[in-house]
Amino acid sequence: MATDPAATRPAPTRRQALGTLGVAAWSACLPTAAATAQQVRSDTLQVLTAWQTGGRAYAGVWTPQSIRWAIALPNRAHQLLPLSARYTGAVREALVVARRPGEYLARVDTRNGRLLHLHTVEVDRYLGGHAVKSPDGRFIFTTESDGDTGQGLIAQRHAGSLETIREFPSGGIGPHALMWEPGGQLIVANGGILTLPETGRRKRNLPQMASNLTRLDSTSGSIVAQFALDDPYLSLRHLALAPDGTLAVALQAEHSDPALRQAAPALALLHSDGLHALAWPADGAALQGWQGYAGDVCWAGDTFWVSATHAGQVMGWSTAGEWRGMLPLAGAGALMPVGNGADGFMAGGSREALSAPTSTSATGSGSAHRLYRLARGWDNHGTLLSI
Repeated sequence: MATDPAATRPAPTRRQALGTLGVAAWSACLPTAAATAQQVRSDTLQVLTAWQTGGRAYAGVWTPQSIRWAIALPNRAHQLLPLSARYTGAVREALVVARRPGEYLARVDTRNGRLLHLHTVEVDRYLGGHAVKSPDGRFIFTTESDGDTGQGLIAQRHAGSLETIREFPSGGIGPHALMWEPGGQLIVANGGILTLPETGRRKRNLPQMASNLTRLDSTSGSIVAQFALDDPYLSLRHLALAPDGTLAVALQAEHSDPALRQAAPALALLHSDGLHALAWPADGAALQGWQGYAGDVCWAGDTFWVSATHAGQVMGWSTAGEWRGMLPLAGAGALMPVGNGADGFMAGGSREALSAPTSTSATGSGSAHRLYRLARGWDNHGTLLSI
């Protein structure tokens, strides 16, 4: 009996679909959401971020007046990183990093949302959701995982082609956020959680998870130092650096007991004497609905701000670990400094975005923060642009 080869051929994987689609074909099928306000003043607030609607994932530029542009993505994005035009062409660009375990990177023109390059990552490599530029802008460093061994990796990629030049161990499992330290070394938050595309977002190794901060020599790829908390079920996720060199780490609790998750700390600080989680203020009780989940962290106005997504609050601690208060924001997630933190910060929620000046401190302080209505809640992260 004759068979139809097409009927027996296995369905393509996400990676195969991305690899065969190609940039031109992908671009042709994108429902580009042209800006409703084509001319935007250079001093208008503009946020590069991602969101979901109608079952599709998008990235674009939001302004208080409109969505300036939007582009459809193969899958959800996590970080959006502005790139230097010096090494990537004459236009202003940004790198879109797929959410873990991710399989694509994309370069887009931040002026109009044109897709410049869609890159499928190498076989058996899966993105951890974050990237940083090299100081000279020529390279991109991405957090990744080896699909065979689960080992965390840092890949050095060409900023234009996005091809991998070399890779070296991240120092743990599930590397997520990474950043440059003032001394020129890389520091990475190894979240300790293994996820792979064949099992989606299922966490495969929670009984053995071991999260850490690893300081790396980016030239040799060697481990310089490692730091860990006493509680192995606290996943180190996102990073922020204060001008005095204090590093903050936003935490996500993975305890199976809901009571332990609720009691878990939100933030840890790295000082010269090591990495230490901060206690909750006053009576030591976490805020209602906290559930052990910090969405993001940034530094602004001598304060580390942490988004408590489930509790609907943005919480502040000083660089010395002192409680600074909180501001309500439903679904609080993405945080971004304004003017490198000197002019305050912005936060994205499920229904509103919040803009807070450097004077913002405790709840009820009377600070002149401002709220903007959102048609769609922002995804995990955002970056302020000056276009």
